[in-house]
Amino acid sequence: MKVVTILLSGMILTLFISCGHEHGPNTHTHGSSEKENTHHAENRGDGHRHEQNKEMDLPFSYLSMDGEFHLNPGDSISQNDPRNPGRIKLVTSQDAGTITKMTFYDHDDINKKLAECGYEFIGSRPDPHYYPDRSKTSIWDIFKKVKAFSGDCENYEYVISRSPHGDPVHMHLRYGNDVNELLAMSNDEEDGDFNPWWATYCDINRTTSCD
Repeated sequence: MKVVTILLSGMILTLFISCGHEHGPNTHTHGSSEKENTHHAENRGDGHRHEQNKEMDLPFSYLSMDGEFHLNPGDSISQNDPRNPGRIKLVTSQDAGTITKMTFYDHDDINKKLAECGYEFIGSRPDPHYYPDRSKTSIWDIFKKVKAFSGDCENYEYVISRSPHGDPVHMHLRYGNDVNELLAMSNDEEDGDFNPWWATYCDINRTTSCD
């Protein structure tokens, strides 16, 4: 906020002028109540909204698929679901013609590499459970495998991601051989097999919950 003082016909006017952007910390608000370090089906994944400094955002969300992440500490649904890699490593560049490299590590041994695969971003799709009534930002980025570097990449033909977002930064990921089936999992009935599938990942250095 700027303060401007003007002398006009013997009168002093003081004007308060907005600088045109918001100040203060990023906000991270959830659309439903949450229990500490435990997710209920309704606030897994994307029942919440993230507001960030737009100047810090990348122009396309899939370009944020960069860095190392591990399963959300203390989150029993993410930690105990055997489908979830224990650690993922992502390499994405804004350079034209490059692919996104994803490395998947064993659920129980984050040093055991299962596969290293290359992907092309092929578009985004809304989440069938949350969008648009519960959240207008619940959008999945879709990646198609175009190269197998090592390991069993056949299990990771497609990856859908709620690419890294929020403060603290976190992401959600599913993988499989059919994009429509992966998206439809958001509408699965809650059961004892960790469905609906909402794996949450935090920055590799984070030791407390990120969601």
